Amino acid sequence: MINPPKATKAPEIKRKSVLDWSVGTVTDYDSRRIVEDALKSSVNMVLEQNGVLRPRPSLAQYGPELLGEILGEIFECKVVNGTKATFYLVTMQVIEGDAYICYCKGEDTEWTQIEGTTYDASAPVHYVQIGDKVLVMNGVDSLSYLNISDTEDWTIVTFDELEDPADAPTATATGLSGTGFVVYYAITANSSVGETAASESVAVDMDKARSSWESGSEYVTVTWDAIDDATGYNVYMGTGVDGEGDPVMYLLQANIDPSITTFKDDGSQAQEISRTAPEYNSTSGPKTTRGTVVNGRVWLVGDTDNPYYVWYGGDYGHEIDFSPSGYGGGYITVASGTKEVPIAVMPFRRGTGDSTVVVLTQGSNGSGRRFQIGYSTVSYGSESVVVWSPTEDSGRDGTDSPDAVVVYNNSLFYPSRDGFKTTGTMPSLQNILSTRTISATIQDQLALLKSSAMSKAVGLTYENKIYWALPVGSNENNRVWVYHPDQKGAWMTSWYLNVKWMTLYNDNSGETHFLMYCADGKIYELDRAAATKDDETPFSTDMTSGTVLFSKDGRDWARLIQVVFTLLRPKGEINFELHAVTEDGEMVYKLTINPQEGYRAIGWSQVEQKSPKLVGWSKLTIPPEDMAQEYVDVFIEVDEDVQSFTYNVHTNKSGVDYKMSSVVAEYVPIGIKDLS
Repeated sequence: MINPPKATKAPEIKRKSVLDWSVGTVTDYDSRRIVEDALKSSVNMVLEQNGVLRPRPSLAQYGPELLGEILGEIFECKVVNGTKATFYLVTMQVIEGDAYICYCKGEDTEWTQIEGTTYDASAPVHYVQIGDKVLVMNGVDSLSYLNISDTEDWTIVTFDELEDPADAPTATATGLSGTGFVVYYAITANSSVGETAASESVAVDMDKARSSWESGSEYVTVTWDAIDDATGYNVYMGTGVDGEGDPVMYLLQANIDPSITTFKDDGSQAQEISRTAPEYNSTSGPKTTRGTVVNGRVWLVGDTDNPYYVWYGGDYGHEIDFSPSGYGGGYITVASGTKEVPIAVMPFRRGTGDSTVVVLTQGSNGSGRRFQIGYSTVSYGSESVVVWSPTEDSGRDGTDSPDAVVVYNNSLFYPSRDGFKTTGTMPSLQNILSTRTISATIQDQLALLKSSAMSKAVGLTYENKIYWALPVGSNENNRVWVYHPDQKGAWMTSWYLNVKWMTLYNDNSGETHFLMYCADGKIYELDRAAATKDDETPFSTDMTSGTVLFSKDGRDWARLIQVVFTLLRPKGEINFELHAVTEDGEMVYKLTINPQEGYRAIGWSQVEQKSPKLVGWSKLTIPPEDMAQEYVDVFIEVDEDVQSFTYNVHTNKSGVDYKMSSVVAEYVPIGIKDLS
């Protein structure tokens, strides 16, 4: 008897699905070591939603045509007139060899150039706004500010430098004589913004210490010559010398009325040891490079005359008075005498969450330090004085890139020589600021950064992403790297853009614009209105996966039936490649699609139509965000025994947009193959 054949169960088709790419681009790992929700490389791509891939926004020119090259920062300032706020862009532009401050609103047709005051035509400029003043800093010219109180006529305010004291003061002792002890005196004069250098000192010999003087009968009278336009005088005093024999003097009396040129020291007044006699004249304003405002107080760093100085402005109404005039302004020294130079200052917090001022320094070989600046109230005799002092934070992580330091979600993020770092609190270490590296997956790319040009790097946070414009093997910024803190710390490298500065601008209709000033001398905004086109020039995009395996050890084979790419709202020409490892070697499968844009008309009757013809109200309209098909499945048929594969999606024409929703491989497991 013949037995009929039994039905054979069809082999089970399995699926290997990649539903997001939230790990981002992992360039430092070999292709076989990359997890499936990561890419081996990407060009001009960005992560959106919950880890889908999309071509980056295009660049569209923004604002009026520039009058010249921009030096340094593009600054947004806010002018308040009653209850109305108006936002402006402020720049320093080089026009016919001279640098001028120019400003405009985003909707203006031209820039307004402020005549009369020019600046160094090669020094990058930074700005800080405090009230109706925009401070202008470039490290070469003394501090000035843009007066924006009059919305119709902005003016630049500079400060005249006072003459330094020409001679040492005279000092006459009363009731004191002999030798054995020496007291030194010097004077300075104040302007509305700073202080002269200290005069030569005068020495007074005596036979007893200053602390032992008899009240009323033993004292020293200090007298000096008046200085034109001084707003006050300060007396410095010391009782010892340094290793080179120069007197070490601290502030004894501040802001003596300008009509008075004498001071009586009876030994009862304590010195303010936080303030030493200055060596440089700052009456025309300090020559700083960067600053910030914290709780209404101005903080400045990068003083080219005094590199270790961190300047702080006075109290309300005297915000840019840095002299010892009694209004709370002055300076402190940070890391004085070391190789750590303060280059960035910004508002931050302590580990406990209390707000503070943080200073980052630049050392050598990528090292640096962080300092927190706090204040305490100290009694000097019968007076109480607020004294600011730095405290070194834990860790030795500074930066070479002061403009690339950003704050996101209460943590600092910044490039350092040995990686990108973040400083904040960790769940396991509450009340302590900890620093960790966030660039382990792209460590190989760090070697490509030009160390000597990292001072030009710029950082910006926007919509849960951190953008860094960086010099990759170049003396100028030529790439933009995007870090996604909320997408498992994913990186997307690289955007091929030559960006000199990035900023956010809130126009006067309430819309936020992400602006980039590029090497071609134009200001652009990131824009989705045009796809894969930077100012009429198409740009390419590319995404390449790591090696997709059918078992963890990579030994298993499978009958790969097909790979399905699901794209959300695709348009334009999109190219797909699949590289499969077979018994006969690598096989390459290619496919190009060009979805026709469909137009979904939305109007009173909700009727669908294919034509984008515009018609009147209550009739059919064309929404710009919703023209393409909701999704498209792209099938690449393989039908081969495969050990592994990689996939690539790239574009090189304008008008392309899509969101990569998933990549699904449909296969039948085979197991280990004997290829001997």
